[in-house]
Order: sequence, then C-alpha cells, then structure tokens
Amino acid sequence: MTIAGDSFLTDETLLWRESELRSSTLDKRDAFTSANARRHFNEGFVRRHYMLQSSRLFLSQHCRQGRKEPLSPYEATDCAIHLNAYYLNLRGTLDNLAWVLQYEWQLLAGVMEEGGRGRQACSLFGPRFLAALKSQQPKLASVLEQHGHWASELAELRDPAAHRVPIYVPPSVITSQEQVDKFRRIEAQADAAPSERGDRPISEIYREAQAVADFAPVMIISTPQGLEMRLISEQVRYDHDKYLTIARAIVDAL
Repeated sequence: MTIAGDSFLTDETLLWRESELRSSTLDKRDAFTSANARRHFNEGFVRRHYMLQSSRLFLSQHCRQGRKEPLSPYEATDCAIHLNAYYLNLRGTLDNLAWVLQYEWQLLAGVMEEGGRGRQACSLFGPRFLAALKSQQPKLASVLEQHGHWASELAELRDPAAHRVPIYVPPSVITSQEQVDKFRRIEAQADAAPSERGDRPISEIYREAQAVADFAPVMIISTPQGLEMRLISEQVRYDHDKYLTIARAIVDAL
C-alpha cells in the first residue's frame, strides 16, 4: 500500500475530527425507523468509534516517531494487541455502518444478518450494495466508490489479524552490520553453560542483546512472499483519515 503524504494528519487534527464525528452521532442515535439500524448504529458503530480512537492514541503514544529506547517485550505485545484490534474494529465498523443503511433503507431485498442467503452482499463496497445505494443516495454512493481501492487494500491488514499470522510490532530493529555482529556475540552467551556465563540469567542476556538494536515504529506483516514492513504512524493515520471521511459521509446522509 502506498501511503500518501499525511503531514496534515496530526493527532490534534484527528482528535478534532473524531470529536466532530461523535457529536454528529448524538442527534442521530434515536432517529431511526428500524430498531436494528439503531442497534448497529449505537451499539456497533459508536462503541467501535471509541475502540478505534483508544487504539490509535495508544499507538501514537508508544510508537511515536523520535522514540529512542526499545519497547519492552510487554510494551511490544500491547502495541501488537492494539494494532490488530484497530484493524479488526475498523472492518467491523464498516460492517456496522453497512447494516445501518441496509436496515434503515432496505437496500437489498430479503437480506438480514441472521441466516438467510445473500448476507455477505451487505458490504459498503460490494457491487450489489453500491448499485442499490446509488439509486437512493447517489452522493453517498459516489463517496464510497471513491474509496473502493482503499477498502480492498484494507484486507491486507484486517485479514492477517483475523485469519492468518497477526501483525507484529518488534521491540526494536537492527539497522547495521555492526549491530548484527554485536547482537550475535551477546546472544551466543545464552547457549553457554551457566558457569561460563557467570550464572547470568538467560533473560538478562536477551535484554542486553535487545538493547543493541534501535527502536523503529514499524509493523511487520508476514505473507507467503516474505515479511513486509510499514510505518505504524503513517499507516494508521492514513487509514483513520479514510474511516473518518466515510463514517462522516454516512452519518450526514442518515
């Protein structure tokens, strides 16, 4: 995925947009003819909005550009939890919004979330869904069509978190041959007999080896073709911008 320049997407800007979106939902929370549309809006979309914000802020704090010290193993695990949760909830939010529109506007005849055939057609970016939406809300359909390519790319991050190898956040990254050599010399001590390593705990040796590396705010995606690395801050800000744009367009159209 190519990340566009996002210098304008500061934390302050995103916080403001998140707050504006949340404020716009308050007048809509009871403005539904369908109880199921109301359920997906208030219990799905709105609740996930806070989950997305919480994960975004956590990652912004712990994986910020300019950080020097490596993450501890527990910090790195917490970051991975939030990163995988972010993409699971982002996809879930889009599904909640699709069901809001389906239940409220009856876009696809006979399609319901419990059983029944055609349930998978209730997707914001699905061809049947967009065709039905275009006949009722052409302006909103146009916004979604403009983000169709992004929605396809989103699967590269959502699907690993849900179905395959989860996204990984490394505590630190080795960037030079000198670091590689030093790391291996220290790590080799863990294989030595306790008397040879001065009875030092293996965990202490691994911490010393880890300290050789530098922190880098990156996510690692494991694919059949190998490992792929992306900057966490740029990727999440880019995807969050798309989410806020789409969600705001839907809320305004309701």
